[in-house]
Amino acid sequence: MISVKQEILYSTFIMKRMYLFLVLTHLLGMACQKKETVHPGQHPRPVKVVQVKTLGTITRQYTGVVEATEFSTLAFKVPGTLEELRFSTGQQVRQGEIIARIKPFDYNQQYRTAEANYQLAKSIYERNKRLFASNAVSRQNLEIAEADYVKAESALNIAQRTLGYTVLTAPFNGFVEQRYVENYEEITAGQAILRLVNPDSIEVRFTLPETNISLLTLPQKIFIEFDSRKGKLFASDIKEYIYSSDGGGIPVTLNITDQSFLPYRPYVFPGFSCKVIFEIDSMVSDKFLIPGSALFQENDKYYVWIIRPATFSAHKQQVDVSFYGNQAFVSKGLSKDDRIVIAGISALHEGQKVKPINI
Repeated sequence: MISVKQEILYSTFIMKRMYLFLVLTHLLGMACQKKETVHPGQHPRPVKVVQVKTLGTITRQYTGVVEATEFSTLAFKVPGTLEELRFSTGQQVRQGEIIARIKPFDYNQQYRTAEANYQLAKSIYERNKRLFASNAVSRQNLEIAEADYVKAESALNIAQRTLGYTVLTAPFNGFVEQRYVENYEEITAGQAILRLVNPDSIEVRFTLPETNISLLTLPQKIFIEFDSRKGKLFASDIKEYIYSSDGGGIPVTLNITDQSFLPYRPYVFPGFSCKVIFEIDSMVSDKFLIPGSALFQENDKYYVWIIRPATFSAHKQQVDVSFYGNQAFVSKGLSKDDRIVIAGISALHEGQKVKPINI
């Protein structure tokens, strides 16, 4: 049998246990509530940043080849057997010098026939003129003889010109860059015989990948380095370029404008290989070249995240850009002291605290 005193002690024990349980439950609930109200944005987010003025000069290199500005691919205007090709690749040729001949036998025969017909028609025409003067023939006979004479004269001129086409001469001083045929081959009209170039006037050509087309509009310096003159850079300018639709790149032609190239010019010939070097300064006045990873797009407009040094917070800044490979040329929206985020931009929001990691 339980006494009153024991019953009171038991009740007190139960109440203490219940009180302790309620206190622990309350503390656990407060801890969970506090954990749920913690927002990730309250902690500075690590981001990679770069200062605009520290981006330096961007250099791109391409392979070019020296080409003559004056050149000609020579060909016969008539078909035949190649009888004589006097020059080989690399040999010099003077203007007017005979380069090649095709066998003229058939064309000689045609010329002789045309000449004989001409002489006969001329004789008949002159006789008819005399007879007409003495009223011995009609005007109709005279006109027929005159027409035959004119046709014979025209045929003779054509035969003479065609015979001349069997000889190929140099249109200017130069040297043979490439020879396409050999002696005694059967040649068709218009078939390339050789390529003649004038080495006194040269330019440099190279192919620019379509992904780098913005290089042509960026402020840049262009240099040429020849394999035979390593380390020596010659300033050049763009002469012309042609947009291509076949996906094979953009052919670009350069003129070497550097005066220091003049002493070296006699030792550079068409066919020489060279390096074409583009240098783009990241800072040109208020224009900058930045990594493409710094950009994000909203409503067809481009933005970057700028870090304010006083508060270490991220702020969205609209920029005007043109793309160059994995780089972007900013023409408006940045200043030289701005620090921009280049990694981690997708997780940022306006005014968010960040922990900059300098590159």
